[in-house]
Amino acid sequence: MKRLLVVCAASLLPCFLVSAQEADNSGRGVELSVIPRLDLNPTFSTEKGGGAEFTLGNTSLYSLFEGNLTENLSFSICNHWAGFDSVHDVFATTKDLYGYTFHSDNTNWLDWAYLTYSVGNFAFTVGKDMVTTGGLEFDDYDFEVHPSLVSSFWQNFASYQWGAKAAFTTPSESDTFGFQFTTSPYGERPFASKLFNYSFEWRGEHGPLETIWSATAMGVEKGEFQPVFALGQRLNFDTFSVGLDAFSVVGDELEIMRKGITLMPSVTYSPSEKITLLAKAGYENYSNEYVEDLTFKRWWGGLAFHWFPIENLRVHAVASYDHTFSFVSLTAGVLYNISIL
Repeated sequence: MKRLLVVCAASLLPCFLVSAQEADNSGRGVELSVIPRLDLNPTFSTEKGGGAEFTLGNTSLYSLFEGNLTENLSFSICNHWAGFDSVHDVFATTKDLYGYTFHSDNTNWLDWAYLTYSVGNFAFTVGKDMVTTGGLEFDDYDFEVHPSLVSSFWQNFASYQWGAKAAFTTPSESDTFGFQFTTSPYGERPFASKLFNYSFEWRGEHGPLETIWSATAMGVEKGEFQPVFALGQRLNFDTFSVGLDAFSVVGDELEIMRKGITLMPSVTYSPSEKITLLAKAGYENYSNEYVEDLTFKRWWGGLAFHWFPIENLRVHAVASYDHTFSFVSLTAGVLYNISIL
């Protein structure tokens, strides 16, 4: 099914090219971008006798294909073609992307592929899409993210799932309310595992205040759901913004997530169109339900510098420190969004 979507899109490409040429008159048009990223990421343990490691960070290759088929119908397809985070087995991540093609319990080479039909103030989406959760942090493209500056929930949650969504935008366009039904990452196969998520979201823009709030009932087992609340809010001003994400869960490598709390304050400063500075910190806390009185706490924080020398090219440098696991991470890299159409 997933491969069929991409093959169909490719077969229709000549039609899309004609549509793109007539976009000004018909309201139709498509955009195709290829997005390579290269990171160099040494990490250092701060513990006595600790060692160092070198990785390729978020080195990857993506493509983004989206546009309007009619005045009411649009589509979006994002492919994650390759990933190269480890220098010990350079193709390990890429192998996993294709090894989990028909899975819902892990990410794969197809991040999303969906159609959206808009009529009036309503929008209806069907296909593979991001689960409506995760506040501000999940709102960024994966290829833009710095792995050392994201939560454990972002790292461990397979956020792209199959399903459908209905959304309503108020006449003032200040608020959008959405309800979504998707497959669950706790199931091995989409739909066949019969585990589903149900999400409600509110996105608001009122003056400088931007909000992304959501509540999700995550299908863990048949008839059992884990509630996940994500409250993302940000104040946007001329040259800087201040944000805070708060989640009711903490990511876990074995359990996907645990009941707990995740807090992530952030400050972004853009003195010009070519430079952006980001400061972000995180605190995670959960109690181990299997071992009494055992509490996990994690503190981390870091800085990111973004320079845009030309349009669509980002040069970045990142430094972060994880207090709990006692390591420093340094990253230097480039991200280039190459427009094909």
